[in-house]
Amino acid sequence: MVAKLRYCMALMMFLTLSWASAQRIDSIHVFKHLPAGQYTSATANATAWLLYRKHAAFTNVKGTRMTTATEAMKSFTPLRHNFRPLPGLQYLAMGFSGGRPFTMGVADDLDLIINFTARTEYRISGMTDRIKVRALLAKMVVE
Repeated sequence: MVAKLRYCMALMMFLTLSWASAQRIDSIHVFKHLPAGQYTSATANATAWLLYRKHAAFTNVKGTRMTTATEAMKSFTPLRHNFRPLPGLQYLAMGFSGGRPFTMGVADDLDLIINFTARTEYRISGMTDRIKVRALLAKMVVE
């Protein structure tokens, strides 16, 4: 159950970028397996493209989860992302907006979402928001 909650949280985090970046996201492919290794922002971006080109196994996110994710994203604060090591990288994804692909990652126990293409990161702003996001994720698991 905990693993499923974590996975749904990651899916939701990716989806929430649609609200924060004011772009309509058509679909998101969350890759099921992250190759082991040390990642920086640049290597994570390159790995996401590699997984996409190799047609790696992924989960396609759409539908009601997008609505829940958009609601949860209101708890995140957008910041400029500076390329750096990402020791807590957990998920990589390829999103599509208007047919244009962009790469994303989730790190730091699901508290950091990075849009590598736009060089923007999103963090949960406080403990109250963190609890709200966890509650929305639990709702996603039940649906």
